[in-house]
Amino acid sequence: MLTNLANRVSHEQANHAISYASHSLVTEGFDVTSEDENFVRSVLTGERTEAQFHQAIKRKFNV
Repeated sequence: MLTNLANRVSHEQANHAISYASHSLVTEGFDVTSEDENFVRSVLTGERTEAQFHQAIKRKFNV
């Protein structure tokens, strides 16, 4: 099912959430690229679907 998230957020809200999450992940030793941030932002704002997000994660981590 390729639907957009029902509760999309504004670009400002997405940027705030991504900044907070990225900082937490980096603190824990993970690498967060601008490509990662842009992809998550596109899902949060409804430009991409949740299904596309899950597919990308599976590809990235070979699951």
